[in-house]
Amino acid sequence: MKISLLKYIVIFTFIFALPDLFAQKDSVIVNDSLVFKGSFGKFKNAVSISTAREEFIFVSDLEDNKVYKLSTTGIELASFGGSGLGQNELNQPYSIDASNGLDVLVADYQNNRIKRLDINLNYILSFDFNSYNLTAESSKKIFNPNGVMTLSTGEVYVLCDATNYKAARINDYSEIGIVFGSNSIGAERLDEPVKLVKGNQLDMWILDKKTGELLNFNNFGVFVKKISKRGKNPIKSIAYFNDNLFILHPNELIIYDLKKGQYSKFYSFPAIKNLTDIAVLDKNTVLFLAKDSVHKYSIQIN
Repeated sequence: MKISLLKYIVIFTFIFALPDLFAQKDSVIVNDSLVFKGSFGKFKNAVSISTAREEFIFVSDLEDNKVYKLSTTGIELASFGGSGLGQNELNQPYSIDASNGLDVLVADYQNNRIKRLDINLNYILSFDFNSYNLTAESSKKIFNPNGVMTLSTGEVYVLCDATNYKAARINDYSEIGIVFGSNSIGAERLDEPVKLVKGNQLDMWILDKKTGELLNFNNFGVFVKKISKRGKNPIKSIAYFNDNLFILHPNELIIYDLKKGQYSKFYSFPAIKNLTDIAVLDKNTVLFLAKDSVHKYSIQIN
């Protein structure tokens, strides 16, 4: 009788445990394999970092108005900019993107333009919003670009002020194709967007600093979905690599698996003073940007 009763208890325990076994949508796997590998750079107010071809690192500095190209060990290979309005000058380069491995895009905030440089930081062309705004209709006038990104299609996307919208797409560096990300009521509302990165399906993810949400838009600017912030710890920045979103907090890194639609890994690290941005160099290396330097960590990504 005792054996039969014990058997039923085991069976019922297993049945009631089934929901917990399969409800892993929001689970986080704790992993402590984030290993500090050193820091490099002597920046003044570095705010944006990007990588290319798993061999080059690019950093933009707001104080000296320059973009730097570095080796994976921190050796300076080239630079572009200097304060001013000219073709080879910058005025608050808030954001850079070198992810396509061919060129480097710079959001030149105060000059109200996007600059396109080659991989060696030689000037190619600019899209000047001030010139464009002279003939653009009111709803498509663009000001204050503070984020930039390109997709594999060659389309360029910017975070900006566009009347009632906070993002725009540039077609062929000649015109504004669409504006999106409404600043009014709605699921796609963007209050204070600060970073955009490409996704895994011709789409993009935008970090809203005010709400802590990550909003997903397709390449036509149509809102798809959002990821709400976990807990109260503020999000500093985001990066994308191999179907994963890397979500940077002041002293922790969380990885969100886009294919599975769930948080997959959690890493903690000692607090870094004046942390500003994140980039992924390769499957084994993540880079944290502070105002004065780049901090390199070894990571294992499945």
